[in-house]
Amino acid sequence: MLAFGAAFAQAPDSPGAPTARPSRGGAHIAAETVAEIRIHGNLALPDAEVIALTGVNLGDAAGLDLERTVRQRLEASGRFETVDVRRRYRSLTATDQVALVILVRERPGARFSNPVMRALAAAGRRLMVAPIVDHREGYGVAYGALTSFVDAFGPGGRLSVPATWGGHKRIALEMETPIRGPAIDRLWASGSRGRRRHPYFDVDVDRARFAVAARRRLPRGFRMNGEAAWEEARFAGRSDRFVRAAAYLDYGDYRETPANARRNTVVVRAGIERLAIDGGVGSITRPRLDARAYRAVGGQAVLAARLYFAGASAPLPPYEQALLGGSPAAGGTLRGWRAGAAAGDRIAAASMELRLPITSVLSEGRIGLRFFYDTAAVYDADRPIRNARFQEGAGAGVFFLPPGFGFPMSIDVAGDPDGGVRVHVSAGFGF
Repeated sequence: MLAFGAAFAQAPDSPGAPTARPSRGGAHIAAETVAEIRIHGNLALPDAEVIALTGVNLGDAAGLDLERTVRQRLEASGRFETVDVRRRYRSLTATDQVALVILVRERPGARFSNPVMRALAAAGRRLMVAPIVDHREGYGVAYGALTSFVDAFGPGGRLSVPATWGGHKRIALEMETPIRGPAIDRLWASGSRGRRRHPYFDVDVDRARFAVAARRRLPRGFRMNGEAAWEEARFAGRSDRFVRAAAYLDYGDYRETPANARRNTVVVRAGIERLAIDGGVGSITRPRLDARAYRAVGGQAVLAARLYFAGASAPLPPYEQALLGGSPAAGGTLRGWRAGAAAGDRIAAASMELRLPITSVLSEGRIGLRFFYDTAAVYDADRPIRNARFQEGAGAGVFFLPPGFGFPMSIDVAGDPDGGVRVHVSAGFGF
């Protein structure tokens, strides 16, 4: 950035003239004056305009409160996120000549003096729009757009409006922001309305939902998550209102990596959910466990295993029941069976996969093979798991990460014991 400086002379009786500093040991010390102003960090605003906002001119007295005064004036202008003002001397001998060094970080739209225009410019810079294309087995393709305002509530915050049509008609307003506190470190809130065709009952399910969720990071890679939601569901002529409360303890990172290159790691989510339906006899307790393990078995090969269970202490409404079938990559549980092949209050499922990457992990695009075996059962709340009828599916597939894509894709061919064969096409991995 440019530096503004000049030598000067000012008559002692002129307006704003600096006064003499107190003497030390009888020696007269000259008063400190501003001889130079340096601006750093500005991008949209020229140096001259920032200097004008400080209200300081070359030759002004550099009093003890100069830095504080300049900082307050710049902050009051509304054009800067942060302001730091430092006093420096121009040389070791010229200690009466002060160089004022100002470090700023501009707000979006800082070039506008009108606060309304600054706000509009800031909103435009924080606005992001991304397309949504999502395929879920049994539900079809949903398409739409995600509109987000990043840093809406400070750094790391977000305000979003996802809207989709097709297989899942939904519009929502979602907020998330980091929190500095002893109890939680991140907060979410959302409100939504949506409609989706139930793949087992072949009936539309309309939902309205308002939810608040919070997270707390714990030592050694653990996280505590809590959620409370107020919901309304309309299904086959019935309308239910209920409150959902859930708490989960997580270990490990659930986010998938390109072509699922996890090795020698464990990911676990264990929790409990309570469902209180208006007019119901009592709350329904739903314990949940999702455990995944990955083990390198030579070269790039990885053996992956998953165990999933979702229980229920009492019969659930039909729209809340667990579904059998479909690819885990799309939220399913049993390849070789169509999504929604059966429904029940409880579900238990297990999967085993051998993943064999063909290309190097350093390749821009990746491709590999996998061989898998799935087993799962859905059953009523009044039946023990030993009486549940487990179904099976096995097969092979190919997974690939096309160059330039941020998520892997896969095609699986699986069969059931009765000789049926299904092809599952999905984006991402199920576990």
